[in-house]
Amino acid sequence: MDDAMRELLELNAHNALPTTPTVDLAHQIMRVHRECATDYCGRKDQALHALIAEGRIVPDSSRTR
Repeated sequence: MDDAMRELLELNAHNALPTTPTVDLAHQIMRVHRECATDYCGRKDQALHALIAEGRIVPDSSRTR
């Protein structure tokens, strides 16, 4: 299997990464996992928190989860 295919398969996984993703990777994860719920998809949840920590996403304070 070539590296490009391996990278695509890894990006589609739902488990959390062993380290915090970079901002660029977090954006990419959010695009790939846009249909996933954060309580199901550890990778999207991790990417969301990384983007919040970097100030790239500001949660709506009037909404509750």
